[in-house]
Amino acid sequence: MNITMHCLGFSLNLLFYDSKYLNVETPGGVARRTPNQDQEVIAGFLKAFDRLGEDENKKTDLRRQLVKFQNKQGMFRTTHVRIDAITMGLISWWSTYGSKTPELAEIAIRVLSQLIAVIQQRECGALTLTFTISKETDSMLRVLTN
Repeated sequence: MNITMHCLGFSLNLLFYDSKYLNVETPGGVARRTPNQDQEVIAGFLKAFDRLGEDENKKTDLRRQLVKFQNKQGMFRTTHVRIDAITMGLISWWSTYGSKTPELAEIAIRVLSQLIAVIQQRECGALTLTFTISKETDSMLRVLTN
């Protein structure tokens, strides 16, 4: 498992910020917390941003966009966006509401698509992925896994 990619996917997955999810205790009885309250996850997504950002300005933009998303600022605070976060699929939600955080949305769609494909592959027992990886996504994954 690639911890950096896992942390990034965890940070960008809407489920892990939902109050209903957070109010359910883990099997070990530990209270759940959002990804931005977990130091290991924070270190992982910062490492991913360092690898993905071409320069310091892009890395700064990614961090600022993540803060907007995690803290439900601006559009992310509205009721319909929060309802859709629960009712829509991850890729559809990021495609619909990612316009205020375009660089983060692009990464979210790529990373979450990869994670969804891996989960589907494991669930189906398939030997091949259920979609074609674009050259750009493949390049991004090579950067994350090195």
